[in-house]
Amino acid sequence: MRKWFKPLWQGVRLCWLLMVPALALAGQAVDNGDSLVAQGIALREQGDLQKSIDLLSSASKLAVSPGGQVRARGELGISLLQAHRYEESEGLLREAYASSTGVERAHFAVYLGNLALIRKRSEEARGYYQEALGLAPEAIEIQFSVRLNLLRMAPEPEKLAQLLLLSQQIDQAGGPPGPLARFHLNLGEQARLLGKPGLSLAYRHLDRARELAREQGDRSLAVEALDALAQLYEDHHRNQDALILTQQAIEQAQSLAPGAAARLLIDLEWRQARLLQAGGREAPALAAYQRAVSHLESVRQDIPIEYEDGRSSFQATLEPIYLGYTDLLLRQLDKQPAEVQAAQLPKVLNALEWIRQAELQDFLGDRCAVEAAHGSDSARVPPGTAVLYPVILPDRLELLLQTSGGIQRRSTAIDGATLRATAQTLADALRNGLEDYREPARQLNDWLLKPFADAFAAQHIDSLVLVPEGALRLVPMAALHDGQQFVIEKYAVSMVTGMTMTHTAEPAGQMAASLVVGLSEPGPVVDKHSQLLSEQIQQSDSAEKDRRGRGLARTIELRSMRGLRSAAPSGQPSSRQIEDLRASLTLPGVKEEIEALRGILHGNTLLDAQFTVGNLHQQAESGDYQIVHIASHGVFGGSAETSFIMAYDDLISMNGLQGLLQAEKLQSTPIELLSLSACETAEGNDRAPLGISGAAIKARARSVLGTLWPVADEVAKAVMKSFYSGIANAHLSKTEALRRAQLEWIRHPDWSHPFYWAPFIIIGNWL
Repeated sequence: MRKWFKPLWQGVRLCWLLMVPALALAGQAVDNGDSLVAQGIALREQGDLQKSIDLLSSASKLAVSPGGQVRARGELGISLLQAHRYEESEGLLREAYASSTGVERAHFAVYLGNLALIRKRSEEARGYYQEALGLAPEAIEIQFSVRLNLLRMAPEPEKLAQLLLLSQQIDQAGGPPGPLARFHLNLGEQARLLGKPGLSLAYRHLDRARELAREQGDRSLAVEALDALAQLYEDHHRNQDALILTQQAIEQAQSLAPGAAARLLIDLEWRQARLLQAGGREAPALAAYQRAVSHLESVRQDIPIEYEDGRSSFQATLEPIYLGYTDLLLRQLDKQPAEVQAAQLPKVLNALEWIRQAELQDFLGDRCAVEAAHGSDSARVPPGTAVLYPVILPDRLELLLQTSGGIQRRSTAIDGATLRATAQTLADALRNGLEDYREPARQLNDWLLKPFADAFAAQHIDSLVLVPEGALRLVPMAALHDGQQFVIEKYAVSMVTGMTMTHTAEPAGQMAASLVVGLSEPGPVVDKHSQLLSEQIQQSDSAEKDRRGRGLARTIELRSMRGLRSAAPSGQPSSRQIEDLRASLTLPGVKEEIEALRGILHGNTLLDAQFTVGNLHQQAESGDYQIVHIASHGVFGGSAETSFIMAYDDLISMNGLQGLLQAEKLQSTPIELLSLSACETAEGNDRAPLGISGAAIKARARSVLGTLWPVADEVAKAVMKSFYSGIANAHLSKTEALRRAQLEWIRHPDWSHPFYWAPFIIIGNWL
């Protein structure tokens, strides 16, 4: 069954029942004259979360009675929860929960249960849900809502029996058709996810939801029921029936308010596109994909960043829609004359840029920061530069190359699974210093670069820019090999998350003013975050306990937190263990690095105890820096929430970095280069390198120098010195300066393995 097609709003639909009590409170709020709260709840129901938050925030300040203030702040907490602002939400919900009684307390208990469930704290969630059941035994909406949510946590073998029992009780329940329709819809959706065993139960309840919605006159709910029925038929390969139901739902959805319609039409048009394509009707399928993308763009700012089984809404839904559209668009272009293909290729690039923007927004959980990164010059590709977009599709690899002369396309018959496996093999070999990297390095070179060899020569290309996706982000393009030499020996190379998020203007004047900070010996940060730091180290599955590059002949000092497992206690560390942890987190080479850079760059330095969060903020406020260099431990995980940089006294989160480095002076003159010479990305996570891009976005830096894996201390010091000398003294571009620094190590017989020199990458402006 095609359960991998996850509806974009499925998570919202399955949780919507938890909103039913809120509607009851909305009516109560109107009776009490608290119209702002009612309006805020209504806006939340319509999906306009930011307006709901703004209105409920105002309502909480204007409320006169204590009860009115509790209700307003609690409902604000619910809207913040829906917007995934969990920390802000939790305090407000706990406050409202503690200050209320009876049904209202049950209402807030439900949402605290939801929050616990989101955070994978199932026992805590169960406790809140059980309390809500006890507090509101007569409130049918709360009773059924909570029991349906508890069913979501039930073991798979028990779900069908529990659904059948609850099905009988819902069938016997009275009350308004609107809430009953929601109960039937939710139960039907849960039964659908059981596959064939739940088929008849799913159909009966989804069809009943449709009947009740029609009886209630709720057009939006009727569309949702049709949508769910269509998905049920698609799951069981009854494509024609699924298509008819989908088209009925589309027709009805078009009569809804624009925002609500767009949210429903995204999934409906996406399904219509899949079904039409499966039936061989590619032209109308492409039109359906185009409509799905159009609806998606109209509401993308409000799409919740949901996580389910470790996959975000982007990975589960947005990327498949964009890639499905791109795949079919390229297939259709194959049938067109060459001049038509050339005219349509910019449309394909636009779709790829949408994908990259959406993914970075998804990673950061911050759409505003990504939108602010757009530059008016972002579409310009200078002469001598080639920008490569690989598109990994299930059955082939599509390549688009953008140069100052236009866009070219190549297609390679290599399936996506094989390409990803090869990229992962190379990434593992490079990261671990193994000798069997050459074959995957040559294979990737043949797939990605060889098809354009003639174009590179004809246009005198000397700079390559990769716009990678997935596992290709784990591989430094510099380490690809053509059988004779590394790519870095022929070209300066860099990566960008997307050209629309990259400023391609040359730096104005010489890059001189700098802020150089480093941490060779951590201070109170270890006491404050000892457990978190220990957990971060323990999460690594590497075998670098002796701080040795695996597969390499020499023992080397690595700038890594992930090679320190022997020093990382489990659980809450003791005082002795904290001191051992602090000692193991020292970076001896950082002092020498900072001293060397002090002689090359003009500006200020902060070392060890000087490198506090407060001092960094003060320097950012008072300086006008083009370069900010940070030599300290840092980790980029699979999301912004699992990424940080270590200061002497505290950890700096991605949002914290944004606050520190977006001072007024830096707003008017953005940072040209942010360097992170001791940070590392989580092993095996192809989203982790987005953290390096995200750091640049958060700091409003035009480019960032980072590392894909823990680097050798000796190499890092030398590469940084050579790199900055090339920029400051030889006036080289950033990528050419890095290229020359790397070539010094390639030519050294003892350090030529790409483990040493290849992890250094430039992301963003390469000039």
